[in-house]
Amino acid sequence: MFLTVKLLLGRRCSLKVSGHESVATLKKLVSQRLQVPEEQQHLLFRGQLLADDKRLSDYCIGPNASINVIMRPLEKVAQDEAPQLQPQPLWHQLGQVLAKHFGPQDAKAVLRLLRQEHEEHLQRVSLDALERLAFPEWQEAGPQAEKEVCK
Repeated sequence: MFLTVKLLLGRRCSLKVSGHESVATLKKLVSQRLQVPEEQQHLLFRGQLLADDKRLSDYCIGPNASINVIMRPLEKVAQDEAPQLQPQPLWHQLGQVLAKHFGPQDAKAVLRLLRQEHEEHLQRVSLDALERLAFPEWQEAGPQAEKEVCK
């Protein structure tokens, strides 16, 4: 069967695989075709992260399915192995602003609610919507503008 594999940055290719292939094998093929190291890849199908030890058939991935590839920067890969010591700058700054207008407990509660709402909204954003935001010219030029054939 053929799968379409899409990077969030617009590159895509078509790969011939079997439903019995493992996700790890698919990552190797993606690495060869799109030059994305396996350790930087997160493969998603219908918003679900694919585990390396599972088979494509475990996720009901069939012919002509579309797999999205999210790339993690190399620095991020190294950081994920070490515990995060500092809060994210945005949330830290927002906490400082809230502390000027609320008491300490209230500022923490408001910040916690904002972070929770932010995460919930991010979970609802589709990868296609992100691509449309990143590449608005694709909507004007049509589907051919976004296709890049891998050789």
